[in-house]
Amino acid sequence: MKKFFTLISVAVLAIAAQANVLTVCDGTATNYLVPINGWYVDQEGTMSQMIYPAEMLTEMQNGMISQVKFYPEEVIEFDDCELQLSFKVVDENGFEETTAIEGATVVSKMDAFYGYTELTFNLYTPFEYTGGNLMAEVKVTYAGEYNWVSTYFLGVETENNASFSHYMSYGTPSNKLHQFLPKCSFTYEPASAPVDPVVAVGAPVFQGYTIDGITGYGVGITPTTEGSEIMYRVLIWDPVTEEWVLRTDWTLYQGNEGEIWFENNGEKVRIEAYAFIGESRSEDVAYEFTVATALDELMSGKTVAGVRYFNMAGQEMQQAEGLTIVVTTYTDGTTNAVKVVK
Repeated sequence: MKKFFTLISVAVLAIAAQANVLTVCDGTATNYLVPINGWYVDQEGTMSQMIYPAEMLTEMQNGMISQVKFYPEEVIEFDDCELQLSFKVVDENGFEETTAIEGATVVSKMDAFYGYTELTFNLYTPFEYTGGNLMAEVKVTYAGEYNWVSTYFLGVETENNASFSHYMSYGTPSNKLHQFLPKCSFTYEPASAPVDPVVAVGAPVFQGYTIDGITGYGVGITPTTEGSEIMYRVLIWDPVTEEWVLRTDWTLYQGNEGEIWFENNGEKVRIEAYAFIGESRSEDVAYEFTVATALDELMSGKTVAGVRYFNMAGQEMQQAEGLTIVVTTYTDGTTNAVKVVK
């Protein structure tokens, strides 16, 4: 997905061995407006809400939800957008008016692309479902640049207005009620599951590199504790207000399986990150750089104090061989890590 950089990431959330899966509304009915309206995912703010009644969810009461999936009839037809999932336990079991429910808690985001066979949301931290009607909201938080087409999602028809959708059509808000609930799978750990012991989690480390010294600057984030996952966010320096401005909120990142790529546009960037296992997390760490400066340093005449070579497993080598991380230390105390192929 291209925002101001290109993010290439494979984010797979490990599910605990005790986890169960509850699938509801596994029917043959279809709807193209919920859980998201594909025609209007090119507009930030397009949103659908669905209320799953408590009697459907009794099996996972007091459980910890870690993953949620929605299912298209065939594949996702729209492309390149960021979708946000939020939860709220509500008293109502349907929508009386075409008004959105406020106050939902954001639990996950995912990047949706053409050809996906499901929408999979991996939760940042498990959501404790203590019972009651569960309202799930899917909202467009980043809109791509492509043409959009409808995607029909599987589900069941209902007797009440179980779902609500909102979008802007030619500048006019459109709010609709739907007698439909989409098929949904909840992955959860049951209430009886043993509590994981607290694990000490080390902070992740950053690695900046360039491919050819010209086209851009990439940043990798690597975990230091085995089994830990990483959350990161990106801020850009605003020289007018002299403040850091948020460009992407906290997003799941799998170390060594992707990179954050910045175009050479001279922006001053700050990446903040932390690692976590379950509810245990590391301290926050940050990496600041100016894209053009980061590239210039690689090609400039800064005095080099020493050069070390590491393979992709982090083992030091005598010289560069194959895919190598070259760590250069300068006499001014700064360092730079660059991936090269020899």
